[in-house]
Amino acid sequence: MHVDRANILGRRKTKPCGAWAVLLVLVMGCGRVPETSTEQIQVTPEMPTAGLTENPARWAKGFGWSDARRILWLASAGDTSLYTRDVQLASSSGGRIQVLPRPEELALGTWSTTHVPYLTAIGAQDQWVASGYADRIPDVQGALVDLGGDAGLDEERLVASGANVLSSYPFGNPMEGVSQRTGIPVLPLTEYAEPHPLGRAEYVRLFGWLTGRQAQADQVFDGIESTYVMLVDRAQRLASEHGRPTVFAGSSQSGKWTAPGADGLVAQLIEDAGGQYAFSSTAVAAMSLQRVGTNYEVELEQCAAIAAGSEFWGKVVFAPEGWTRAQAMEEAPWCDLASKTLFHCNTAEVDYFGQAVMEPHFMLGDLVALFQGGEEGSAPRYFKPTPP
Repeated sequence: MHVDRANILGRRKTKPCGAWAVLLVLVMGCGRVPETSTEQIQVTPEMPTAGLTENPARWAKGFGWSDARRILWLASAGDTSLYTRDVQLASSSGGRIQVLPRPEELALGTWSTTHVPYLTAIGAQDQWVASGYADRIPDVQGALVDLGGDAGLDEERLVASGANVLSSYPFGNPMEGVSQRTGIPVLPLTEYAEPHPLGRAEYVRLFGWLTGRQAQADQVFDGIESTYVMLVDRAQRLASEHGRPTVFAGSSQSGKWTAPGADGLVAQLIEDAGGQYAFSSTAVAAMSLQRVGTNYEVELEQCAAIAAGSEFWGKVVFAPEGWTRAQAMEEAPWCDLASKTLFHCNTAEVDYFGQAVMEPHFMLGDLVALFQGGEEGSAPRYFKPTPP
């Protein structure tokens, strides 16, 4: 591929789209949702590879393999991109399949901070040479090149880093034209849009394939999956015996309230934990709530009506000095929170926007303990009861 280095010098920075911003559209209760969060990313795989043997992911919808894992496919917004390490296969595809370096040649750059936990989980840090938002990554070791942050990707640094693959995300199309200008393939990953927690975690298998650590990645994911499924079985058994509590999860910004969609990650976690999401499809239809992107827009009166029938009130917050019931009651004086069980996740204390993608079993375990009762001696990691 021809690399237009003059064009790189002329367009040093690509347009920014915060690496954490894409996650903010999917969480409950974070008050820092950007205006662009109303953009919806649809994960709809379409395989233009008739005749190949498919090898799909088990939970994820945004990636999979074909032809005995010779071909990797990535899907978003109805578009599917194909990749392979087999040069001959790519050459015979008529340009449909892009070539990626073999694992022993891989020098990976990451733009999204949420891709870092996948690499650390399989011990692939030695193949990781550059990252966007490097100042937000804890415990960075080695000579990791900082590719930039909110101001956009620094393409000169990307080329200088020696990276021969860059993982990013399609939200806002922040990497438009980067491959053409630098010659470096860009992998648009949509783990943040996966509706199931195990779907997000399964991207570790993609990184295992990319780095040549497929066996390690499969083993890591198998452990996460088995623990998660075991917890779901326990939660459903307890729910059938004791009932399903209704759980409210919403967010407010400048007095306006939104709630995650009934088909998204938050609703799935609540359901799997033996709860019932307050913003169910039935409740949404009854209230005629408007959906914008992945969230519902909720008028205060509607919010109060739905919250009134909830037994649990959950929120993701950023509170360096801690979060209390008193603060929650001050934020929502229109709701009788005194009669509800409050819980929260404080992103100032735990890496909810990073490491949590690889720990859905811990998040689920916390919620099962809250809704159905936990095992004695277990301590919550992400979701904790809100103190007075």
